[in-house]
Amino acid sequence: MPYRAIARRVQDLGPTLILGLLVIAVGGWAFGALAEEVAEGDTGLDNRIADELHEHATRPLTEFFEAVTTLGNGIVLAGVTAIAAYLLARRRYYAEAVLMVLAFIGAEVLSYSLKLAFRRDRPFFTDPLATASTYSFPSGHATVSIAVYGALCLVLLRRLTGPARIVCLAAAVLLVSLIGFSRLYLGVHFFSDVLAGYSVGMAWLALCVVVLDLHHKRRTRLQTLR
Repeated sequence: MPYRAIARRVQDLGPTLILGLLVIAVGGWAFGALAEEVAEGDTGLDNRIADELHEHATRPLTEFFEAVTTLGNGIVLAGVTAIAAYLLARRRYYAEAVLMVLAFIGAEVLSYSLKLAFRRDRPFFTDPLATASTYSFPSGHATVSIAVYGALCLVLLRRLTGPARIVCLAAAVLLVSLIGFSRLYLGVHFFSDVLAGYSVGMAWLALCVVVLDLHHKRRTRLQTLR
């Protein structure tokens, strides 16, 4: 295909769609690679990281990460999603409100379904810092946190300018990273669980953005033809 035709095609797709498809591809590939390692039992690094963090745990850090990890549980994320969607809908930003809802519900469903599919046991310690009853792979906190806080960050980035955009992005990355690390520190997830959760959540969020972007372009095209 000639370069000009490719350039026109890229221009027609737009940066949002191209970046979204790229993120979906990278996220899907990363999850597949991690899932293959888990299925083959290649978990040496996971065990070393889990043992090292547990061995060096301290009371102040444990209390800190117990607080951090609550920011990634289902109830808190459902509340964040509901409040954000309500405020966006009130201002008639319906697409962004739908994005928030889709990001949360889809990530929850994916996380739960994948846990049942892989049925990986959680790290075991005789003196655990925290316990959880569901399966381990992928991390639900990581999956849903990156989807919900990522969606919220995208919504805010569309309305912020200058340094505020950098602060918003950095805050979202820091928050999601801390939530993921809290699961490792508290000993309720392996390293690959958290990475897989990030991969799935990121890919799902990108898919939501791509679908909504395509829907918006289709509606715009139909309106111009009337």
